[in-house]
Amino acid sequence: MNRPLILCGLALALLGCGSAPTRAPLRDYILTGAKPDHLFVIDAASRSVASDFRIPEANGWVGSIATTADGKVAYVLVNRMESIAGIDLTTGKQVFRADLSQGNERVKSFFGINVTPDGKQLIVYELPTLLELNEYKVQEPRFAIFDTSAGLAAKPVRQFPAPRRVHMILPKKDGLSFFALGFQLYEFDLASGKLLQERGVRDWNRPDYSLPDVLAFWPVSEPTGVFSTPTYSMHGAGEGKPGVQRTSLMTLDLGSGALSYQDFEDTVALIFSTAISPVKGQAFGVYTQLTKIDTVKGVLADRVDLAHTFYTVNLSSDGKEVFLGGTTCDIAFYDPDTLKQRANMKLPGCPDQSISTMRVIRR
Repeated sequence: MNRPLILCGLALALLGCGSAPTRAPLRDYILTGAKPDHLFVIDAASRSVASDFRIPEANGWVGSIATTADGKVAYVLVNRMESIAGIDLTTGKQVFRADLSQGNERVKSFFGINVTPDGKQLIVYELPTLLELNEYKVQEPRFAIFDTSAGLAAKPVRQFPAPRRVHMILPKKDGLSFFALGFQLYEFDLASGKLLQERGVRDWNRPDYSLPDVLAFWPVSEPTGVFSTPTYSMHGAGEGKPGVQRTSLMTLDLGSGALSYQDFEDTVALIFSTAISPVKGQAFGVYTQLTKIDTVKGVLADRVDLAHTFYTVNLSSDGKEVFLGGTTCDIAFYDPDTLKQRANMKLPGCPDQSISTMRVIRR
């Protein structure tokens, strides 16, 4: 009789002896930054801070956050928009650093950073200015591409000209190109910097509508892979007619590149940011109120007042919870069906999130 086999058989029945270890199910984590140098990782299910990382030389400023697809590294715009820090989300160590300003050239990135889907390249929109003895000389804007494995003294591997008034970088899912959003929507080839197309905002080609006003500072496309933002315009103005202010939802599919606009109400409330739910037909927007949009019918579905302003909205990966952040030091959790608040958690020490992006990762 083979005694070890018998013992293993008994263990298999009780503990799974000889079988592959069971991997823990993936969980949603919320990332947010806060002054002066915090990067918080929040367990969405338990509504608790899993990690409070301190970003070196943040210089009192934490802004846009871009994350790798695997949720392992977050790239954070810090140091008054002049540096990008790559933070390992397991250890909290800084694994990447790009200080954009060099010598007498001061370089700001006005929100415009993102990482490619494979996590290998960082795309940065740069606004350079030469600081000379008796004058500042504004230079032409440019895109800078960094290798994310370059360590703590990263320099661009290539640069190419960029249009003015860009404040959002959105890489396409195939990794071959990226969108730059501002007064217009541009698409550039990642390798060559060639402008592939220009469309959307200033020439959005909607007859009987005025040019839209777009405030898009938060590059949220999770969990659906579709970026969205509210737009505001006048419909039917001209020839003595005052027109009607309309609020639309602009959506950009980062896989197919499909761009669309959908009116959903006469403008009665300001919405700063929106997010598309994985639950079909639902989108959510936030500022002083939480807004629910029916994207099938193109109508306002519901709206509730909030205790204070929130700048950013995001959702759980299954669409069963809405997360609100930005401005002050709390994260609010809402039911997507009833728009009732489920919970509100304060960040330790109550630091100011301000304009930091709130992202959701799965790990």
